[in-house]
Amino acid sequence: MSITQIDANGRVLLPLGIRSHLDLNKGDELAVDELGDGTIILKKIDRRLCFQEWLNGEKHGYDGSFD
Repeated sequence: MSITQIDANGRVLLPLGIRSHLDLNKGDELAVDELGDGTIILKKIDRRLCFQEWLNGEKHGYDGSFD
């Protein structure tokens, strides 16, 4: 587990190892949610995959929630 800080503008620096492992790059979108117990969830959003799933009529793509 890594420890990071929030800067004055509310930004959080994700450790390089996590960014590399998840192929997170500048401009990538992340969905943010909280569980109510102090846990924060970040999920990488792949707009191309969401669009392709929508074209194919698939229902399991990202819908704006984690449910």
